[in-house]
Formats: sequence, C-alpha cells, structure tokens
Amino acid sequence: MHLSPSNKVHFAPLMHPTHTPILLHARDPRRGELVVACSDAALARGVRLNMPLAEAAALAQRGGACVIQPHDPAADLAALTRLAEHCERFSPLVGWQTVEGSKAATNGRGGQGSGVGGREWGVGPDCLFLDVRGIGVLFGGEEALAREVVAETSRLGYEARVAIAETIGAAWAGTRVQGSGFGVQENAEAPTDSRLPTPAPLPLAVLRIPPETLDLLSQLGVTQLDQLLALPRESLRSRFGERLLLRIDQFFGRAQETIAAHRPPPQFAAEWVLEYPAERREVVEQILEQLALRVARALADRREGAVQLHCRLDCAPGGPLFLEVGLFRPSAEPGHLWDLLRMQLEQAALCCWGRAALRGPVGRVTLEARLTAPLENRQGELFAGGEHEIERQLALFIDRCSSRLGADAVLRPELTADPLPERAMKWKQGVRSRGSGVGRQKWKAALGTEYSGRSTKSRRRSAASSDSRPPTPDSQRSPLHRPLALYDPPLSLHTLSVVPDGPPVKFDFGGERHTVSRHWGPERIETGWWRGRSVRRDYWRVETASGRRFWLFRSLQEGTWHLHGEF
Repeated sequence: MHLSPSNKVHFAPLMHPTHTPILLHARDPRRGELVVACSDAALARGVRLNMPLAEAAALAQRGGACVIQPHDPAADLAALTRLAEHCERFSPLVGWQTVEGSKAATNGRGGQGSGVGGREWGVGPDCLFLDVRGIGVLFGGEEALAREVVAETSRLGYEARVAIAETIGAAWAGTRVQGSGFGVQENAEAPTDSRLPTPAPLPLAVLRIPPETLDLLSQLGVTQLDQLLALPRESLRSRFGERLLLRIDQFFGRAQETIAAHRPPPQFAAEWVLEYPAERREVVEQILEQLALRVARALADRREGAVQLHCRLDCAPGGPLFLEVGLFRPSAEPGHLWDLLRMQLEQAALCCWGRAALRGPVGRVTLEARLTAPLENRQGELFAGGEHEIERQLALFIDRCSSRLGADAVLRPELTADPLPERAMKWKQGVRSRGSGVGRQKWKAALGTEYSGRSTKSRRRSAASSDSRPPTPDSQRSPLHRPLALYDPPLSLHTLSVVPDGPPVKFDFGGERHTVSRHWGPERIETGWWRGRSVRRDYWRVETASGRRFWLFRSLQEGTWHLHGEF
C-alpha cells in the first residue's frame, strides 16, 4: 500500500555510554582484521574505516583505554529489533527499511548507502523510521514528541538524533547534517520544526545514493545538492541511471516511499499432510483445490489479494515439485486461484508424470501466498461491460496466458528516455497493476498510440517515438513522424544521392528500385560521449513514387545508408 508523504521521525541510535573509543572489526579474506565501525571518540583520534585493526588500536589507545570488539551483525539487528518494539509506543509503524513500489530496500545506512562525513560503515541497519502522522497532538506537539523519543532512548542507554520531516529521505538527512535547517534533536535541545528540506547547502550523501555515484559526481565537481539540482534531469538519467533521480524525488516527496514494518507480515499458507501418500493426480488436485480455498479465505478476511502463489508437492522417493503462479492484479477469489494452479499442475503432469500417474506418491502439499497486496474497493456498476469489467477480464486473460505459456512469454512495453529509436522501448516481464490510473493510462497509451504490437515479420519489432536533437518544425514527437514498426537491426541500403549530405534520390529494397518523390528532414539523433562508442545519424522520412513511406538514416561516421522503419 502506497501512502502520501507524511511526517516521518527518523532516529539513529548510537551506543555511547562513555567517551571511550570503541572499535568494531571484521576479518577481510585478503587484508585480515579491519575496522568496520567506530565511535566519535575513535574518529577524533585518527581511526578510519577499513584501517587495519593493529594500526587503529594503536591510535585509539594513545589517549587512554579503548574498547575493541568483533562485529556481530546478528546481535546488532536483534538489539535494533528490541528497540523498534520499544518505540511502538510512539508510532504504530516502526521499521528500518523502506518500500519503493513492490521492492523493499534498506535505508541509507542499511548496508549499501553512503553517509555524511565518513560515517557510513555499511555494517547493517542502525536507524529507525517512525510514521508519526497525526500523532504529535497526543504528546503536545511534534517537538514534545521528539523530546520524549530522545528521553526514552536515553534511559535505555542510547544517544539518539531525531529529525521530523515530510519525507523519509529528508528525515534521514536531518539526522546526518547538523545546522542545515532540518528538525534535528540531540538529547536536551529542542528540535526546530522543519516541514520541508531547506535550500541550505547540503552534501550529496543526504540522498542515500551508492558510493560509486558519489565518487563520480565528486570527480565532476558536484558535491552539493543544489549543484546537482541545477543540472538537466535528462542528462542525470542518461549518465547515472534512474536510481539517482528516484532518490532526488524521494527526498522532495515527488516519489512514493513508505516504511516497512519491522514485524514480519502475516503468513497466508495452508498445508495438507496425507496419512497415506497419494499416487493419483486427481487426489492431488482435490487437495490443492481445498488449500486454495483456505488461502483465499484468509486473504479475504484481511482484505488482501494474492500476487504470487507458491506450491510445493513432496514426492517420495523423488524430490519435491514446485509450482509458481504470478497474477496480474491481487486476487482472493478461490476459483480464480485454483484455475491458475490447475493449469500449472497440468503442465507439470505432462512434463514429468504422464497423463495420470505421478512420478512418486505425494505425502504433503503446501500452498503459500508469498506476495500479497491490498484488494481494490470498487463501486459496483449499474450496467455490465464497463471499464472496470474490461480491466478485470484483461487481468484474467493475462493470468491465464502467464500460467499456460510461462511468465517469460507475457511481456509489456515500457518507454525509456533514450534518443536511439531502437532503445526507446524495452520489453519487461509481467504486467503489474494495483488499480493505479496512471499505470492503466500508460498501458493503454503503449498499446493504442505508440505501439502496434509484435509484427508478423521476424525482423521487425514495436517502437516508441524517440527524442531527437535538434527538434525541427517537421520532426516533432508525433506518431505520424515515427513508424510503428522498426527493423532490428536496421537494414543496409544501396542508395543514389545527388547532394552528399542530402536525401537519397533512389534506393534498392525488397528486390526493386524505389524512386523518392518527397522527403522530410534531416533529423539528427546522436548519443553522448559517456555511453561509449558514439552514434550519430541523420534521419529522413521519404515517400516513394508508388506511395510507400520509409524512415531512412545516414550514419555520419561510416557514411552508409540504412532502412530503420516503414510507415
């Protein structure tokens, strides 16, 4: 379930009972024992990450005693879990992970992120996120809530930094950057209530981006957030990928991100253990149908729907048989779930068992909904055949195709921001839909305007309109200016031109010579230097004397002509 941006409390507990330097070390296969984490007191004495333990211990012990312990990620996570349970008195939703779309990703210090001032150890999660939307009034305001969180964690032996912000990313950054205008609370000081990130100079590490991206941006002279925001968005996407733009949008609340609760989600599973193993497939089908009914009822009771089903058949003396079912949209209908499972079972029977006999008696059947999503609440329609009914029938059709043909055989087109026409679209497995109007519009646009589906010719594929540089009055983004089918790869042509840089007058294709009667262009498309070998092309839309229209381009590097598409 996606939530609109709400107030988030992010607080990072740091265990500092004294000012004694603390070192945590782990063994590297090549370099031996290295420092993976240390306290502020150790940092002040010159200890750094990835420093050999012997050297770090010598520095830490110069001013007195120090504490040296091996790093135990399991114990750290157990302690963080206990602290999360303790903090449930301040929020009903507490966790150290965030959810982007359908994937759970650790927060910035949860293993892969990069922090501020060399404090990003990558030793596991060490902070908590609390959803405090509408809870501040119960404590006399959000400032009082922050003080209470700090006081409570202090009684447990922690020093906590607390930040309240509209987005998870801004709250996480607030605990890392002091004096930046964020609502940051350390111990007894009252927090400044800051709802949105301020324009104060902030390091790029507040975006929770990978270290390699930080290093590359630093080499380019981009070290502050305001410097990054001044760069063109499309250039950032093409050079650094979608992850950087996603972190920027999450920081400012333009992309959805929610907290994953630390408590495990409810399990929707059912199991049937047979006293006497079944050897007939019909018996297994009856058992599986009953298990599908149990799982569907459990899902419906919590208004959840299955998105992915996993079935295991324990056969003796052979190994277990696994069945996987993916759904287009969440469903808790027993008949629909059983229908998909039955098709998977039939395929497995034809491949492994024969028509009726099993390869081994089945002693146990287990069915589990491994991935679920909230069911959609829709108002009933007065007349049948409305938009919702069409979408439901499409979902059922895709589910049946995926179960019958396999998930790899059902693809969806997705637009990409790439200037090259052959890369302006990519096929992705599966079609996700959680009732989002935006998702439905993208799907309809892909099928109805810029895509024509797979062509019957083996050398063609669907294509989306691409970015052109520079735009000209007669080369705007329009379905009329892009062929619906492209040749992959483009076909080489033998052409005849009067002007060296002009359009062809004649060209040979399909065993005949075509004479160009009209032409439009050129439209130049080229790639940036950062993508490796550059591509520079001049595209022309031409119409032949017979009325056929083609999309040709001339490679500026080789000077050769190619046919890329046909209208």
